[in-house]
Amino acid sequence: MVIQWSPSLAVGVPMIDAQHQELFRRAERLILALRGGDRSEVAPLVVYLQDYAASHFADEERLMTEIGYPELDLHRAAHEAFRKEFKELVRDYERKGPTPLVALTLHNWLSDWLRRHVSTVDQRLATFLETRRREGR
Repeated sequence: MVIQWSPSLAVGVPMIDAQHQELFRRAERLILALRGGDRSEVAPLVVYLQDYAASHFADEERLMTEIGYPELDLHRAAHEAFRKEFKELVRDYERKGPTPLVALTLHNWLSDWLRRHVSTVDQRLATFLETRRREGR
C-alpha cells in the first residue's frame, strides 16, 4: 500500500498542506528504501523525516497558538507521540537492519499514523479554521 497524500486531506493552509504532501512523499521514499534494503538511502531519509516532521510540527503548533486553537495540547501530544514512536522504530531498524519485518512494521505504522493524524486531528484544525473564516476572524 502506497503512502499517498490526497486533496481530501487538505487543511486549507497552503504551507501546512505543502508540508503534509512532502511528509507523505518522503515517508514513501523511506519505505521503498527499506523494502529494497538500501541502507545508504535509509539513513538520510530517516534523518530528513525526523527533522522535517519536527519543523512541520513546530509550524503547526505555532499556527495553533496564534489562532487560539482549543485543542493545541492534544495536538501537541500527538506530535510528541509520533516523535517517540518513530524514534523507537528507527532504533529497531538500527538493531535488526532492513529486514522484511522491520520494513513492514515501519511502513504500516508510518502510513497509519500519517493518514490517521492528517484525516482526524488535522481535519479538526481545518474545521476550526474554516469556522473562523466564515465568522470573519
